[in-house]
Amino acid sequence: MLLEDDTPASPGKETKRTVQICNTGSVVDRFQIDVVGPAREWIRVDPAEINVFPDQSVGVELILTPPRSAEVAAGEVPFALRVMCHEDFEGSVVEEATITVGSFVDFGVRLVPAAKRGRVSTRFNAVVDNRGNAPLRAQLYVTDAEGKLRFALRYKEVEVAPGKGAVVPVKVRPRILRWRGTDVMLPFQVLAAGRREGGVEEHTADGVLTQAALISDAVAKFVMAVVAAVAALLALWFFVLKPSVESEARKQAVIGGDQHSGGSGQASTQPGPSAAAAAAGGASVGGAKISPSPVPGGATDAGALGGGAEGATGDSGEAESLSASPGSGDARGSDEGGTDAGSPFDHRIEVKGAKPSAVFNTQARYTVPQGATLYIRDVLMENVGGDKGVVRLQRDDVVLRELSLETFDDHEMHFDAPLKFSAGEDVVLAVKCESPGSRNAEKGVCTPALLLSGRSVT
Repeated sequence: MLLEDDTPASPGKETKRTVQICNTGSVVDRFQIDVVGPAREWIRVDPAEINVFPDQSVGVELILTPPRSAEVAAGEVPFALRVMCHEDFEGSVVEEATITVGSFVDFGVRLVPAAKRGRVSTRFNAVVDNRGNAPLRAQLYVTDAEGKLRFALRYKEVEVAPGKGAVVPVKVRPRILRWRGTDVMLPFQVLAAGRREGGVEEHTADGVLTQAALISDAVAKFVMAVVAAVAALLALWFFVLKPSVESEARKQAVIGGDQHSGGSGQASTQPGPSAAAAAAGGASVGGAKISPSPVPGGATDAGALGGGAEGATGDSGEAESLSASPGSGDARGSDEGGTDAGSPFDHRIEVKGAKPSAVFNTQARYTVPQGATLYIRDVLMENVGGDKGVVRLQRDDVVLRELSLETFDDHEMHFDAPLKFSAGEDVVLAVKCESPGSRNAEKGVCTPALLLSGRSVT
């Protein structure tokens, strides 16, 4: 058997190759020809049966129609051609050969989710899908026509295996924050550019960030209601309750002074200076001194008469206050918010090559520096090689998560309560490689990786 042409077969198109069938026997023989192997689905022989004279050869055509699908990888595809002899059964043969399948580029990009609502920073996922039959290297760009957004791409270039997809986190942040008002829709676009024969192919995905105000209308109404209630309480205290309390305090003080004077049991029976002084008002009320009315000449009644009732002598002065204002001071605490929450942290841990094994025999790790504490909120597991096996996320020797490699290409984990790693502790990626994927078949190793994202606090 001899293939007369070895140019690549184009996926999605029909290509013909000629094969020579030789009869080395001594009689005319009938040969039945068919294809063996996975390629038999898209390779057929025309004609499938031929008669060949002794010491002669006849050409038959192999009609190749490789599908335009990622299931048939670009490059050499082995197959076997089985030739069955009717006359000389022992002369039947199976000949092996290869067909070169050409490559084609077919990819797209999409946003998950396509629309999201946020106030400060919002996260989207850009997914690059490779529908071609060869590895794709694509570059990513994010733009908005109005220039109202800022973007942060975790990866600006990705390599995607045939029939696989790559997830790239995209953080979107408005340039100007809105304190009050209704929601505003801010459109943006993600562009993926991949090289193909003869140029560059580009695909885009549209997204929308709905920017919400920092203070919603419900919160604003609640704050205004609280302020109005506090103002009403203060007005009630200063204009109604406080004057009433002071008036009641004065009244009680006057009543107490009258009772004290009446209970002495010493009424004056003889007229004299003391009675005159008492009549002039030089009396003691509740222990407070009240000055008598002055007389011409500048002397008080008590001074002019040379004596008087007990407690009436002395220089004139103002009466001491009989009431006290209640205190109005409130104890207030201070709220010192905005403590240092550390700095952003991103680190990628990659296993360079884990050989197939029945146990966890390969590890890659990151050690938290002294004096620092690591808080991990997002973990992205990567299996771009399509390997099979098991991976573990560990804190030193403590297993935190365990995943099967064949169940994902990229697996993202988010923790509302972040994983805490103290100084000196290791973030460990442990691997048990069962079989390498298609991309690592030549190397014979598994190459999983993970990306840590969080904050480092010193």
